[in-house]
Amino acid sequence: MESSIPESGLGNLAQAARTKQLKTARGILFFVGVITILANGFFFSIAESAVNREIDKEVEKVRRQNMEIDQTKVDEIRTTAIRTTQLVNGIGVLVGVVYLVFGFMIYKHPVPITVTALVLYIGCWAAYGVLDPSTLMHGWIIKLLIVAALFKAVQAALAYEQERKQSAAMSPLAEPV
Repeated sequence: MESSIPESGLGNLAQAARTKQLKTARGILFFVGVITILANGFFFSIAESAVNREIDKEVEKVRRQNMEIDQTKVDEIRTTAIRTTQLVNGIGVLVGVVYLVFGFMIYKHPVPITVTALVLYIGCWAAYGVLDPSTLMHGWIIKLLIVAALFKAVQAALAYEQERKQSAAMSPLAEPV
């Protein structure tokens, strides 16, 4: 007995399911983008006070040991540390913006965007881990869930593209290749 749903109907259902997965991937990209912008924007805004607090603690430790401090060197270190912290967090804000742009463009270029987003996420995770190894374990469950979701998005994008190419090839208006 033949199915009452024509082949094109199954293809459309499969494509609809993949489109739903791309919509989920889009939501993930927006979520990661917004969280990245907010977190890095916050740390950018408090960079000066955080650096000053840490340097002042270290200066106090040195003073308690009755050692002399070259205030000029301390000021140079302070300025460099503030700029470096702001630069790192400014780059983080830009990465968040990239995720938002990816979210808006996912339907146009699903495979390159999902693959790039996955690589960018893992790369940023690794880069922050190099700068501060303690960040690797902060929120690791959420990080792994995001990686798994982005990996699933890559799979959906690949299937979506394959289905789209097959539909275009089967279209009566398709030109010979």
